[in-house]
Amino acid sequence: MASKSSQKFDLLQNSTSKRVYDLQDKSGNFVVVRERGFLKSKNHAIVKRYVYASDDPEKKFLEQSVVISNPGKLKKIYILRPLKSEYVVWFEKKKYKTEMEIDPKSKSMIVKMSSPESQWNGTKTIPFPQGKGVYCFFSQVIDCAAITGFISQAIKSQAGEMYFHLIWEGYPYFMEQYINVKEEVFSNALLRYDGKTNDGLMRFTLEAGGQNIFYLVDSASRVEKIYWIAQGLTQSYKGTKSK
Repeated sequence: MASKSSQKFDLLQNSTSKRVYDLQDKSGNFVVVRERGFLKSKNHAIVKRYVYASDDPEKKFLEQSVVISNPGKLKKIYILRPLKSEYVVWFEKKKYKTEMEIDPKSKSMIVKMSSPESQWNGTKTIPFPQGKGVYCFFSQVIDCAAITGFISQAIKSQAGEMYFHLIWEGYPYFMEQYINVKEEVFSNALLRYDGKTNDGLMRFTLEAGGQNIFYLVDSASRVEKIYWIAQGLTQSYKGTKSK
């Protein structure tokens, strides 16, 4: 019989989905479109995330992120191994962009920045943290945890914690949007199971970068709601298209 993690691995390779969310934060109301897919020829798990003004959905994005990971194994654990990402955000009608790509030879992240401001341009090489472990892009946290088998095991045990390294693909511009988020590419992170809601959703808390973010997840490891209380942010599932 296939393990829970391998079942998630198979599901990831054979499904694409498009999920739409309402987003509210201190700056207003928005629509988030999250697309997940798998490019079999390159063994790439891809997540695209777009943020639109609520009165202009899917016409011109205000923020976009694309993260690409390589499903594989770390010892006996299935993982999503981060490969590269692209993040674009518009501030006051000006475009800010960052691209990341892992350099396995130097064990570092290559970060390329382009923006109208001189301090946020050029290329940085940022070494990986010391030691080994699982790495996850911020946009793929729940997918990443699900493929390891942590989500299903935590729900079964009604308890559990997963320690990993979080990659903020929006660095450094992401940190300008939110208050007191540490300005770093890599953060030591903890994902903790916190029980079940009255409507049957599972609660998980992400601790990273000095922040706590709360995820409500259904039995298929799909995110239904996100609460980032310190930032006044709520993201709620609105609808889905899948094939």
